[in-house]
Formats: sequence, C-alpha cells, structure tokens
Amino acid sequence: MGLKIDPAELQTTNDLLKDFAADPNLTAEEVYRTSWSRFNILEQVPFHEILHKKWILRVIRRPIYAVLPQAFHKFIYDGLFTFAGRYRSKNDPHDGNIYFGQQHAQRRKPKFTGDHPDNIKEGILEAVRFLKRNPKNPLYNSARFYQKFVNVHPFYDANGRIGRLIASMYLADHDLVLSWSEFDSKSKFIKKLNRCHLNPNADNFGYLVNYMNQFTLTFDDLES
Repeated sequence: MGLKIDPAELQTTNDLLKDFAADPNLTAEEVYRTSWSRFNILEQVPFHEILHKKWILRVIRRPIYAVLPQAFHKFIYDGLFTFAGRYRSKNDPHDGNIYFGQQHAQRRKPKFTGDHPDNIKEGILEAVRFLKRNPKNPLYNSARFYQKFVNVHPFYDANGRIGRLIASMYLADHDLVLSWSEFDSKSKFIKKLNRCHLNPNADNFGYLVNYMNQFTLTFDDLES
C-alpha cells in the first residue's frame, strides 16, 4: 500500500519549495514522498539498543538528545530543501518566523507562533532537560519534552515527527512503547496538547499524560 498523501502537508511542502528548494526539478509530491520514506527508515532504527551500549552511557546520554533534531532533519531533507539540518534563521524569508496549529477557517493565522530564531537553541536545551534518566514517570517527561519541542518549532517542517521520534527513543530507553498512530488520529490529543501550549500547568499536562497512557505499553506487555 502506497503512502497516503495529506493534502494540507503537500500544500505546505509546495509552499516551502518556493523559498527553499534544493533542486528546482523536484515536485512537491516527490519531496513529500521522499521525506516520509526517510522518516520511516529512522523509525525502524533501534536507537534504544544503541543507547544501552555501555560506552555510550558513559560518554553521552542526555547531551545526544540536543544534537539529534538537526541530525534527523538533515537525513530527512538532505537534497530536498536548502534548510535541511538547520534551525530557522532570522535571515530567512519572513525573518524566520513561523506559525502553527490549526485555526478556524475565518482566521488567517494559526494559533501559535514558534520561538524567535535567536531563542531556538536555548528552547531546545530546555526541552531536552525533561529527558531525565530514570524519572518517576517517563511518560510525563516525554510529554513535557514533546510539548516544549513543538512549541519551540525549530524547523519549517517535520517538528512533530522529529519530536515524536526522540520521545519514542526516550520511552524505549525506559522499556515503554507509545503507539503514536493509535491516538494521534483522534482530535483529543491535539486539543489536550494545545491546552498545554496555551497554559502549561500541572492539570493540563496531567490530562495529556493520562490520555497518552491509554496507548502506552511496556516491553513486557509486548512480549506477552
């Protein structure tokens, strides 16, 4: 079965090609399919097994999470967009500003604004600080990371995919598996995430984590 193309995402790809095309001969559909194919490859890499290697544990743990976003982005978009592997810049069109989040049709601007380009690196470091080793509730920490990462919105595209990939790595490192595809299609997740964007308090994150917990299994659950 071929990749199902999301019309809104395809339009976003087409819009980005106007300013950042690495190859003017590539169509929006080719870029879309290639980027998703590369992302699917990343999803199959057993990163949690790599992180469990003793020498990696000694040398890198949380610091690797800070460099992975750009590395993953580079892999996904290399040769497709000129911004592959780099954060938004104030030297880009529109000063590198970006908006995200669905909004009512009669309103022109989406709900949220990504961090100013000058603040992206610090924002990523703040997000990564939630990825602590052996926390009381890894799912809560992954939710805090994911919300912060998406709120920073460091890239023009693939923020959600890359944030989830890193969150999945972190959860796998704590023997947990979250089925993103199971709950992502439901509007409840987006609504709860948006509430955290608007008001990142304990109650809103509690609602989000409780919802995510319904779609989370331990490695022991999978084996049985």
